[in-house]
Amino acid sequence: MGKQRFEFDRLKILVLALLAVMVLLVSLIFLGRKEDRYQEFKSVSLDNKKAGETLQDEFSEADVILALHYPQFSDETLNQLIKDHVAAIRAYQGEENDLVFLDYESMKSFDQYVTIRFIEKVYDEQIKLKQTNTSFITYDMKQQKTLKIEELFRSDYLVQLQTMFNEIPEHFQIEEQGIRCFDKDGNELGLFEYANHERFIALKNPQVPSLAYKGDEEVEKMTIDPNKPMIVFTFDDGPTPEITKRIMDAFLAAGGRATFFELGNRMEAYGDLTQMLYQHGFEIGNHSYSHANLSVADEAAIRQEIYATQDIAYALTGKEIQLVRPTYGAVSDLMREVIPFRMINWNIDSLDWKTRNKEAILNEVLPYIEDGSIILMHDLYDATAEAVEAMLPILAEKGYQFVTLSDYLASTETK
Repeated sequence: MGKQRFEFDRLKILVLALLAVMVLLVSLIFLGRKEDRYQEFKSVSLDNKKAGETLQDEFSEADVILALHYPQFSDETLNQLIKDHVAAIRAYQGEENDLVFLDYESMKSFDQYVTIRFIEKVYDEQIKLKQTNTSFITYDMKQQKTLKIEELFRSDYLVQLQTMFNEIPEHFQIEEQGIRCFDKDGNELGLFEYANHERFIALKNPQVPSLAYKGDEEVEKMTIDPNKPMIVFTFDDGPTPEITKRIMDAFLAAGGRATFFELGNRMEAYGDLTQMLYQHGFEIGNHSYSHANLSVADEAAIRQEIYATQDIAYALTGKEIQLVRPTYGAVSDLMREVIPFRMINWNIDSLDWKTRNKEAILNEVLPYIEDGSIILMHDLYDATAEAVEAMLPILAEKGYQFVTLSDYLASTETK
């Protein structure tokens, strides 16, 4: 009986040992499988990694294996954006034994723009692909900021993308030949080439074909006291040699600014005057290209008159005009539908176009001035310049500030 008991205990120990070995083998096999799976994703191709130094993070966290590859740059602001993006992927909450694999493509163009395309793939325990996520960072190293697609295209020219791709792209990368566009899932829509599309492009790198002004963008600013009364002088139909500068000098001497609603064809002829006004802090507005009566024009004519002027001003200043002065003060329903910019008229008409007489102009303006007055004048006549030179000291003595229309509108909207 004792011998039988002994044999039974030996057998029991042997079985337990065998079970322990089996458990150990299964564990090793399982770990090996995990390690093998991990090894499959440990190395990545350097193809399409044309910017930045590749970094790798490989580890397990909460029973999820992560193999993360991402770039590093000398720009710390960009590096922080990348770190934030990678941190969000590290926080993946999935099923046990999932594998999260992050790869990327990168490129740099015009020595200024960096695009990083992240491809995140999640696999299950059997290496079966569960999901793919694509995301982008497009970064301007000169401005040290990420770019949005509306910053690449001017005004409402995003409609050109809608026409070309049947949707507004969600993602993009800036290349030497154009802007490559992608949908929200990272599927390529196509390349919007710079060639023949210069008027649509808002990028201001000198190497990028566009209308964007490539000169010094520093402009003078005036200090506005929100507690003092403001009046707005607006000048239509210019610019005009000598007269426009004479009016500008009068405002600078008085410490004020004004808004000039210019014609596109005159900006073409006297672009130096437009640039001079802009660089001294005066506002440039859109008064159509040829002074056509847009209230009786069709849609094509309205667009041509407005956008030809937008393009010319943008090429001269690098700033998109935001205000339109309708010719003859006339506005149609079609104009309201077609023109995406704010249209604004006046509440005091100097009638300088009619009288062309300094004293007559003063009589039409001075008695009616009050806080918020918007005066219509034209930088076409000597009499207008003479009236401005006489008027500004009188109004300044009464405590009025001379501001641009946009500054005035901004001040009223914040009150």
